[in-house]
Amino acid sequence: MFSYQYCLEIFYNLKSHKTRTILTGFGVMWAMLILVLLQGAGSGLYKHMIQKFHGYSIPIMTIRPGYSATEPVHFTETLKHDLANHLNLFKEIMAVFRTDRYVTYGQAVHKSKILGVDAGYKKIKNLALKEGRFLSERDIAQRLPVCVLGLKMKTKVFDTKPAIGAFITIDGTVVTVVGLLEATAGVDDDAIMIPNSLFRGLFPKDAENTDCMISTLPPRQNPIQVAEKIRAYLAKRLNFDVADKHAIHISSSRQAKSFQLLFMIMQGFIWAISLCFLVSGVVGVGNMMLVVVKERTQELAIRKVIGAQSSDIIGLILMESIVINLISGILGLAAGIAILQLINSYLLAIIQKYGMAHFEFQLSMLLSALVILVLCGGLAGIIPAKKALSIKPVDALNNE
Repeated sequence: MFSYQYCLEIFYNLKSHKTRTILTGFGVMWAMLILVLLQGAGSGLYKHMIQKFHGYSIPIMTIRPGYSATEPVHFTETLKHDLANHLNLFKEIMAVFRTDRYVTYGQAVHKSKILGVDAGYKKIKNLALKEGRFLSERDIAQRLPVCVLGLKMKTKVFDTKPAIGAFITIDGTVVTVVGLLEATAGVDDDAIMIPNSLFRGLFPKDAENTDCMISTLPPRQNPIQVAEKIRAYLAKRLNFDVADKHAIHISSSRQAKSFQLLFMIMQGFIWAISLCFLVSGVVGVGNMMLVVVKERTQELAIRKVIGAQSSDIIGLILMESIVINLISGILGLAAGIAILQLINSYLLAIIQKYGMAHFEFQLSMLLSALVILVLCGGLAGIIPAKKALSIKPVDALNNE
């Protein structure tokens, strides 16, 4: 059935009605092009939102000491290790030290929050760097006199002067600025971060107790249940009533699930719009094939008279529909990918100003969409094919 001559006949039939074939194929190509562009733009927006709100999209838990009925509650670094080892609830957990000290640069003196953190602090808090680098494992191990500034603190100390590589004095100790954070909402924006090993050496009394413990949870952990287990363990360990809500304060980013759901809905909405475009293109092909069957009534009747099988008639109509969808879909896919590449090459700096990141596409998903398009093209040809089968040769020839 699907011989070389059969294929030539299909292409001849399409070629003999160039205008109609091109306009119909353009509808399918346009639908595929829009799908690729929407997916690329959607991925760019998705990546930008993930980068901007990543702190809300992952479950982060902060544990701070408070006041029990009899005395203040204190956390130590040893307590952090015990909490991690005994409960085994955390993906990562870290103790953070804090003190308020005077910082000197030139003749200016400012009071600032000094945080003693580990190299993993940036990852847990998902901090973005504006310039330079964050604290490294080498800084921690060798207790190097380096620091990272929050953006507000940089503006307060340096104003518009460059900060990276400059020296500031913290309570008589000279440290080098190696990094500058992007603007953040919270304590990090107006603080100076130094290696926790350096913090212990400079401020031994303040290092006896930690300011807080921050942690990330595995995706399937329930923050409420984790908080209850933490409170029960610390109540037993630090001798306070487990029902005392003021003894420790546990906060978690409960927005995580909401943001993840928002991202899923956004992606689903984009796919729904894209598929609607595809459906409109496929319907256009189906309408064209109905017109083709009507115009070729006599031809199909003659084919039946000279012995053409029903499968030959159906195959001819279906294959024309599939060929139009396949060629148009491939052209639309190629054009969409080319446009995305051009945007990434020449317009990326502009679109990033408007809340978009690098445009990407998943080729496997687009190829799946192309396969679906071709299958739908086959389905769209079923009704015209059945109509072709219902033609009675005698009536068709008499009407002609």
